[in-house]
Amino acid sequence: MSVQAAPTPALSPPRPGGRAIPWRGPAGIVIALAFVWGTYAVATGSLYTQGLVLTAAVFAILALSLDLVAGTLGLYSLGHAGLFALGAYTTTLLNINHGWNVFVLLPVCILGVGAVGLGLGALSLRVSGLYFAITTFVFTLVLTVVASDFSFTGGDQGLLGPLFPAFGSALSGLGKSVAWAIGAALAATILLVISIRRSPLYSVLLAIRDAEPMAAAAGVRTSLVKIGMFGLSAALAGMAGWCFAFLGVVSPGQFNWPVSVDILVMVILGGINTTIGPIIGAAFISMFPSWVNINPLWQEVLFGSLFVATIILAPEGVAGLGRRAIARFAPSLLARPDTADALPIPARAAAPALSSDGDAVRCRGVSFSYGEGLTVVDDVDFTVRRGTIHGLIGPNGSGKSTLVNLIAGRLRPTSGTIEIDGVRVDGESAPSRARRGFTRTFQDATLVRELSARDNVAVGLYSQVPAIPVRGPVWPALPRSRATARMIRGRSRGALDYVGASDWRSARIADVPHGVEQLTQLAAAVVTGPRTLILDEPLAGLAPSEVEHVAQLLGQLRESGVSVVLIEHQPRFVFDVCDEVTVLNAGQVVATGPAAEVRANDDVRRVYLGQ
Repeated sequence: MSVQAAPTPALSPPRPGGRAIPWRGPAGIVIALAFVWGTYAVATGSLYTQGLVLTAAVFAILALSLDLVAGTLGLYSLGHAGLFALGAYTTTLLNINHGWNVFVLLPVCILGVGAVGLGLGALSLRVSGLYFAITTFVFTLVLTVVASDFSFTGGDQGLLGPLFPAFGSALSGLGKSVAWAIGAALAATILLVISIRRSPLYSVLLAIRDAEPMAAAAGVRTSLVKIGMFGLSAALAGMAGWCFAFLGVVSPGQFNWPVSVDILVMVILGGINTTIGPIIGAAFISMFPSWVNINPLWQEVLFGSLFVATIILAPEGVAGLGRRAIARFAPSLLARPDTADALPIPARAAAPALSSDGDAVRCRGVSFSYGEGLTVVDDVDFTVRRGTIHGLIGPNGSGKSTLVNLIAGRLRPTSGTIEIDGVRVDGESAPSRARRGFTRTFQDATLVRELSARDNVAVGLYSQVPAIPVRGPVWPALPRSRATARMIRGRSRGALDYVGASDWRSARIADVPHGVEQLTQLAAAVVTGPRTLILDEPLAGLAPSEVEHVAQLLGQLRESGVSVVLIEHQPRFVFDVCDEVTVLNAGQVVATGPAAEVRANDDVRRVYLGQ
């Protein structure tokens, strides 16, 4: 695909901003040394200090694990107290009753509780929102009831946790070994969270949270990613349980449903979807009862009040307030320089060679109805020739969006067949079709508003970077991670150059005009060099100059060999830019063929043009 930047619409971008980059270089070394010194101070301090700080560290691991799914995926789990309990009881029971080594129990808890999380996620993620929270809440409730009623768990009295092996005489000056073990677990959790936030996986997760259709259109198997992330979050909760078992008694009251709520309060109060926020929230919630000796009931009332106040007055939490202060008094600390060179949109070299003739999309006898209700698409034949722009028009309710969703894989036809480049795909999912070089945009710009235009476009490259979900947690440690990151930034910038929105690449989508949103959505669709592209009402809300700009882009796409399906409500535009047009009415084809012939069709004039 040859790239020639289209003229930029007459719009002025705001001052570039961005999220803070992770500390690196000398600052990172200073932070690491401070962490080690702090661990040493706790390990050699008083028993009171150790109990207070180590408990806060364990809950920090737990809060970070919850934020992995609550902050990045919007999955508010109330089951993390139950997963926490599994790790603690597994460690205690297997060590005391069966003599298992505590270091062997660490991977057992991580993998075992992670596997439980995968199963719970696979079941719970069939629902969403409130129902997901309720399902995970029931999981915690059942576990605490089991722990209370069975004698092998010690009932309501619980069990005395195992002792962590002490240092040998050569290392005795380092203090309590358990403090170093919990410190290492917290450090590993923080590094994992930072790795995900610095990897391409982070933008993909936010796209699943806020723009799931866009993520699926880019090739993301959203359900599998959700389940995998929930399993990873559960594994960290299991590690937190392993750490907690060495701090004293393991009893049901430490893992009941109020604890699940407290963990969520830690995340919200400290700052959801941040690295430092859950740590701050965990330190406050876990240490506050020791600082102020009040009735447990009033303590929960206070935490609940703080939770509500934070949501209303400062939904970004303490970390967000800190970021706001830095943005006001030291904005350079939040700057995110973009020095990547723009790379051209690639041709699909890995795909089999395709001739210039033939059909890009072919639908034969496609029908669709919702259950036993009204038939929305009725025995439709629809063909898009390769390398052409094909318009799809019709009155509201004619079945255009449903037909497009059938072709894109969001819906399955009741009957009929769908082929893309000669391959039958009506049984494939939307991500599978994306891997065949098929992509689309949406009627309402489906983007992540808190990310920059460039990061939104980067989501479109998901299928071009192997194993993003697996590599994300260890991204900075991989040999070619920096080169891959530069490639992603360069390709994203090149796609924005192509559509004429390069000046907006660092601006958050929440801060850009509607026209730039539409161009960013188009850039995310063309960044991989697709063979077939569906544009669903790309002119919605655009000014006349922007409409002319989109027309030029469509011409460039056709010249580069892309087959385009255009759904639009402006008939003059459609007939001017399209090679062929299909008109739908009440789910059936009224006319199809060359644009000039369809424009002159009497039925089209009567049904659609009102003539």
